[in-house]
Amino acid sequence: MTSNPPMSKISSDAPTAPDGVAGSRVDRVQAAIRERILAGVYPPGSRLILSRLAAEHGVSFIPIREALQRLEAERLVKTEQNRGARVAEISIADMRDIYETRVVLEQHAVQLAIPKLTDEHLQVAAAALDRMEERFAADRQAEAYRAHQAFHFALYEPAGSSWTMHVIRQLWAAAERYVRLAAGVRPAPDLFVAEHRRIFDAVMGAEVEEAVESLIANLRTTEKLLAENYESVPHRVDGD
Repeated sequence: MTSNPPMSKISSDAPTAPDGVAGSRVDRVQAAIRERILAGVYPPGSRLILSRLAAEHGVSFIPIREALQRLEAERLVKTEQNRGARVAEISIADMRDIYETRVVLEQHAVQLAIPKLTDEHLQVAAAALDRMEERFAADRQAEAYRAHQAFHFALYEPAGSSWTMHVIRQLWAAAERYVRLAAGVRPAPDLFVAEHRRIFDAVMGAEVEEAVESLIANLRTTEKLLAENYESVPHRVDGD
């Protein structure tokens, strides 16, 4: 591994603004609505009525409108002329498209990152992987999946491509929606962790081809589980 400058803290796409200003308020509303969409509190296809959202989040229409515009850019919300905003529908075709795009971008990111990884990068990834295993063993699922994301991003960030990371984050948010709505879809924790240890071992050894193959296998496994779930529950999927 090369000896690069210490890794900076993993960045966030969310714009920053001082507390109390409009930008910060919009950020908070956007995050709150996104979480409700991901969790299924606002189900696929449901209407997002401005007055209700404003009352629920304690803000005026202006930050609600801006938050919905941002979420439409993330493809979580769809606005139709004369019909207002709705939560975007889900479909097997959309889910597969997300994972096909993730495969392309994430293998690209790890290929770029491996030659640039330092001991510090690897320590961050190893700590996230250990945390993921511990949280699964303690049945703390939400924390385990946060550690899971931290593991992947610790391996992708050193690639140094801000646009690649920006799009990967959007794809992860879109994929999370399918995973969280399919409540019964969870790979066996020990197998899931083992998949990630294979990725990490290959990265540690600077074995690019093996790292890419292990990463793709991991993504394909999740895609297969999701497809099987949504194919078995057709009423939850749109007409795609």
